[in-house]
Amino acid sequence: MASGAAFVPVKMAPDVDAQPPRRQEPAVQLEIVLKNGRRLLVPSSVEPDALARLLPILEGK
Repeated sequence: MASGAAFVPVKMAPDVDAQPPRRQEPAVQLEIVLKNGRRLLVPSSVEPDALARLLPILEGK
């Protein structure tokens, strides 16, 4: 029996249970001006918890 890497043909079937793509809202950016004068542009879709962890780091606190 031979061993080693081999390529196997794969076919992807469409997911019949998949939801149709939602209409995307226009991309909106928020501008945040930090106390140290830096400007930060973030998408409005950013997770608030992630942003709350990031801002003190960027402000050097």
